[in-house]
Amino acid sequence: MPGGATSQRAADYVEILYELLFPVGEYRPNEAAAPIASRVADRLGVSRASAGEMLRRLADQGLIERGPGRSLALTATGIELAEQAIRATRVIETFLVSFMGYAPAQVHADATRMRDAFRPDMIDRLHERLGSPARCPHGWPVGAGDERQEAGDLRRLIELEEGARCRIVGIVEDDPELIGWLFDEGLVPGAGLRVQDVHPAAGRLTVGVGRSAKVVVGERAARQVYVTARG
Repeated sequence: MPGGATSQRAADYVEILYELLFPVGEYRPNEAAAPIASRVADRLGVSRASAGEMLRRLADQGLIERGPGRSLALTATGIELAEQAIRATRVIETFLVSFMGYAPAQVHADATRMRDAFRPDMIDRLHERLGSPARCPHGWPVGAGDERQEAGDLRRLIELEEGARCRIVGIVEDDPELIGWLFDEGLVPGAGLRVQDVHPAAGRLTVGVGRSAKVVVGERAARQVYVTARG
């Protein structure tokens, strides 16, 4: 990649930008988010000044470009780097879960830290040795480009009305406590759900999981479960 910033730090930034510019369920490929530096700073836990300086460096390297006002967009090179980083993280997550026996709630942060030690050809070989899985333990396509293609059809569980039937596609990746709870309750990728009761004032809903189980889901959790409608 272009010089100037460490590859790991650059990947962290472009990955956050990628998530902000291409939000799941709201895919808007021709729009740039503005203002964005403060949101990047909040996500990475750095000062706005530090984020602004890093974003300027990434612009100089051709990874991002500035639009009207304070808007930012990823260049084709920036998108490629972000998708490469996401793919590496998800392949390593899959290795840690399926081969090393870690729980899905445990692996995202470690995989993010580990990915910089792997060249792209190593990730390709690891993916092949794992049987070329299409999705990571949290349900998301290993290829982020595939995620972008399907993202517009997804909705958060909190958005569904009473009586709706759906299938969980993906869940939050970076909240270990919540991931652990979701898996304990059977709210896992691939699970079929039926929304039985919705209580917006109380910030919760009740879903049927499988044939008999009922789970009360709070708003925080329901916002982090992405589903697709089913008949």
